[in-house]
Formats: sequence, structure tokens, C-alpha cells
Amino acid sequence: MKRNHVGMALVLLGIMVFLVVGCIGKEQAGEGPEEPGLVEENRETAEGDTGEDKQADESSQSVEQAKKQLPGALLVMVDNFSKARPQSGLDQADLVYEIVAEGGITRFMALFYRQGVEKIGPIRSARSYFAQLARGYNAPLAHAGGSAEALNLIVKIKMKDLDEIYNSGAYFWRDKQRKMPHNLYSSTDKLQQGAKNRGYSLEAPFLQPTGTAWEGEPFTGEFELDYSVPKYSYKVTWQYKNKQYERKINGKPHLMEDGTQLMADNVLVMAVKTSTYMKDGIPLSDVQIVGQGEARFFIDGQKLQGSWEKKSDVAAVKFYDEKGDLLKLKKGKTWIQVVPQLKKIKEKEAL
Repeated sequence: MKRNHVGMALVLLGIMVFLVVGCIGKEQAGEGPEEPGLVEENRETAEGDTGEDKQADESSQSVEQAKKQLPGALLVMVDNFSKARPQSGLDQADLVYEIVAEGGITRFMALFYRQGVEKIGPIRSARSYFAQLARGYNAPLAHAGGSAEALNLIVKIKMKDLDEIYNSGAYFWRDKQRKMPHNLYSSTDKLQQGAKNRGYSLEAPFLQPTGTAWEGEPFTGEFELDYSVPKYSYKVTWQYKNKQYERKINGKPHLMEDGTQLMADNVLVMAVKTSTYMKDGIPLSDVQIVGQGEARFFIDGQKLQGSWEKKSDVAAVKFYDEKGDLLKLKKGKTWIQVVPQLKKIKEKEAL
């Protein structure tokens, strides 16, 4: 009996050894069972698709989601005093106006429509001519207070108003890493919430049509706009580079907070009657943005002559070519520089 038990034990041991060896052989051939998830992980590594790549793909999808077109346009007043730089979000705006505010210091009004932006600012006060521009786009304007003329006009022309000081503080935040008053920010998400809570509809803005060819004078150099006053030196330069226009301030690249270089596909310069007056010891500007005047356009390495027109407070600014037709822009980002006279433009041909 003992011999039978021993024999049976040996037989069972042999079978077990056979099964184990067989399984090992199958695993080495890639056919056997593996630890859960190991097969997919190995396959991703073999194909060069690592876990980091997967995270990058998810991050890319998140970015693309943020870049989806907004339900309508939003406008934001952005500070441009030297202590306000570097700014955030201007590189993602569809359209930016630059106009002198006081004492040679300019201010931006940026329009956001084709993509969402997570951080915009620093945000500052409005002026009456910015309110008139905003009303022409029928878009909410985000700002922090403004001149007495601007605040009165905002009510009179029924502008969609998102004022951090008086009615919409919940939709802005202060960056504690920067000093007041150059530390107020918002985002397109927060401003959409603010518009909704104040009952403002978001609408598609009037934008110039786009084209693919222009009949102008070839110009691939750089041009300068001098806004300086005796106590404040401020010059803007646009240089044609890689089929876009690169922006500089006082000879240095104009960079965003994240290091992005500001570029434009179209730079439009409009001559607007401008005067300066003193109020409470502060030199303020009066810019006659309602009306019409001369303009010069820099598009795709071409320089073109034309004109601009804004018929009323509620009308949009429109640009026309020399033939009197609506100016067609290159698809992309557009900057509009407002100056008192076109002779303020100093051109320098490419070397």
C-alpha cells in the first residue's frame, strides 16, 4: 500500500511539474496569463506611448476644450503702466485696441470670442471712449471703475457693465503676488457667470471679413508708434517676422506673464482726434472715437491705405480699404493702434 501511495505521489508530482513548465513556456512566448494591466502597459511602452504621453494627451484635450469658441464676445480693460507688466491673456485675445489714457500711458481693451482664457489682466478702469467702443460690439465690458465721464456714459448708452467696484466684484480676484492696483484679474469663465447673473446676453460681435490677398505696398520692415510725453517714455514697435508682426515696447519684446511673445496677424493704425485736459491735477485724454478718419493697415507684409468709421455710440468701428470696401483681414489676431495722426508712424525698411 505504501508503495502505491508513493507511486501515486510521484505521478502527481510529475503532472504538476509538466503543467508548471508548460505555463512558463507559454508566458515566455507571450501567450500566458499576466499581472492585470501589464499587457497594456508593455504594449504602450513598446509603441512609445508612455504614461506621460497619455497624461499629455489628456492635458492637450483639456486645452482644446478651453479654446472652444465662447457663446459671445467679452471685453476687458487691461492695464499697461510699466508696473502692470507682464500682463496675462492679451496673446489670446481676438482683437486688442491700444489708446492713450493719461500722461502718455496707454490702456488696452481686449476682445475675447474664439477661445476661453483662464487669466486676464491686470484689469483697470474705463474711459468714455472705451465705453463707446464696447457699446459698438454690444459686449459686456469688464473694468474697475472709471472716469466720471465714463461711468455716466455707461448708464446713458446702456452698456453691458461688469464693474469690479460697483456691481460685479465676485467675478474678479486679486493676485497676492503683485501689488495693488496692478493685481486685479478675471477669466472668461468668471465673466460669463457675471454676465449671466446680471442678465446680459452674449452675442457674436461685428468683426471685419477675412481674405487671402492684399493689394498694397510691400513692407516687411518695422514701424514705430511713439506715445511718449516728457516724463514718460513709451514707444511701440511692430516688426514683420515669420509672416506675423512681433510687438516690442521701448525696443524690448512685449512678453506675457508666461513668457509668450505678443504677435499679431494684422496691425491697424487709426488716426483719431485726441486732446488732453487736466482734472484734479491729472492729465486725461479725450479721444473722439465716434466719427471717421484716416487709417493705415499692415497685413501679411503689405502696407495699405484706408479709413475708419464709427457712426454713433452704439455703432461698431468699421475699416475700409482705398476703394471704400470693407477691409478684409488675415485670419488671426488683430491689434488696433489709436494715434492722433498717421505721421506718428515711423517706418524702417527691412535690412
